[in-house]
Amino acid sequence: MAANHTTMPQFLFQPDPIDGYEFNPVPIDIHLGIIKIPTEEILDDFGINTTESMIVGTDRNEVLNRIQSAFAREFERCGKLKESDIRPMDYKTKQVWTRIRRHIKSEPN
Repeated sequence: MAANHTTMPQFLFQPDPIDGYEFNPVPIDIHLGIIKIPTEEILDDFGINTTESMIVGTDRNEVLNRIQSAFAREFERCGKLKESDIRPMDYKTKQVWTRIRRHIKSEPN
């Protein structure tokens, strides 16, 4: 008997600009009130092998606002750092910095 898998509709979450920085959209899936972020791109790491995060909320806008807040918090914490500002042994900060920097479309002039 074949498994019956329902595909989640995917759309792009567009993070709001922060201090003149603009960001590329992030793909997320939504199904029955569950938003799934297929990669570890936005939220805090829970470990080096984190491959997906799921957020459940009663209101879609509330959940999208939580994603934006988490993205902004991570950007404020690590996104504006220069690579040379990160201590060589600070792997967690380096991981977050690398993830956030991948999403930057343009920086302020």
